[in-house]
Amino acid sequence: MDVSEDRAPDVNALIDALRSRVEDRRRSGAYPPDLEEELAAHFQRISLHRMVPNLDDLQSAMEELGRRAQFAMERTPVDSRVPGGQSLHRALAKLQSRQVVGVLAQVNHFADALLQVLGLMVAALENPNSHVHSDLVGQIDSVFERVAGYERAPLSAAEAVADLRHRVEELEAQERRRTFNPWFSNARFADEFRGTRAELLERYRDAAARFVGHGPVLDIGCGAGEFLQLLAEQGVEARGVELDADLVADVQRLGLKAEVGDGLAALKAVPDESLGGVVLNQVIEHLSQQEVVDLVLVAFDKLRPGGLMVCETVNPQSLYVYARSFYVDPTHVRPVHPAYLAFVFREAGFESVEIDWRSPPPEEEVLAVAGGDGPEAMIHDANVARVNQLLFAPQEFALIATR
Repeated sequence: MDVSEDRAPDVNALIDALRSRVEDRRRSGAYPPDLEEELAAHFQRISLHRMVPNLDDLQSAMEELGRRAQFAMERTPVDSRVPGGQSLHRALAKLQSRQVVGVLAQVNHFADALLQVLGLMVAALENPNSHVHSDLVGQIDSVFERVAGYERAPLSAAEAVADLRHRVEELEAQERRRTFNPWFSNARFADEFRGTRAELLERYRDAAARFVGHGPVLDIGCGAGEFLQLLAEQGVEARGVELDADLVADVQRLGLKAEVGDGLAALKAVPDESLGGVVLNQVIEHLSQQEVVDLVLVAFDKLRPGGLMVCETVNPQSLYVYARSFYVDPTHVRPVHPAYLAFVFREAGFESVEIDWRSPPPEEEVLAVAGGDGPEAMIHDANVARVNQLLFAPQEFALIATR
């Protein structure tokens, strides 16, 4: 059959077939449920870029410009108020006719080019679809590419959801392996390895006395509330934040203020310069490096000028700590060196930073010196002292910073 005799395609039939195919794919789940809304919003954004200018005044101005862009020597005025001036102008024009004709030719050439450019600009404004916005084309292409990706995808919607569910379950399983959820209580662990409540109250009594006149105090990681109890005895307003709900319940039964939550989040929630004190006893070694620096900086913002922050933690300069206490707690992340911690506090802007060395090892564990008078005995004792400083330095330190 001659190609010229081919009938034109039935456009309406093609559109109906296309709509039917789209509807079938929609019912099968090939398209995401929000695809139409997203496309509609996208093309609405595109339409907002389009402007329909009023070109009547511009067309009139173009016509007037065309009338005026006719340059000729005959149109040069020769009128003059000076007697004989008109004749003089004509005579000068004849003398300069070659130069004037040349100048007029250049001006006419420029006017023609200018009119052509302006005509193209007007035509483009009349029909904005005749030129291209590269940024809009890029956005449209990305939408079409996304639709094409859905059409090319080998998985059905149900299979895609199942695959995503499997990936999420794998991530959750990995997170569970990293998370420590012991079946024993934190209270029993503290009783076994940190000492009795009476011992802890005696241990922190001097530190709590520092906060007199520095309320309100936020005790981050308040545990069973020993430090909160000491602050209450000193008449200092305070509240605690603790992750363990059972410990919080014990603290509340004592009539002390405590809540379940993340300490850094609780600190961020209070207004700036609203706290008189912040306490972290045996907490900072449980934090990541980023959490440490974030907490110190946030604490500086939340403390009022003159406010106090006390941070007690294990002393990594004592090797005795690694053998006896640090690795006993499976939730410890890493020890924090006192020199580094003091640096972080100073960089955050705290006015003064001091270190209070605490909890020396038992005397029976420390190496004894000979105490002789001879040179060899003195050298021996000096070496023993150096070993003691390395092995049996204080087990903990408290950094005390003033805002």
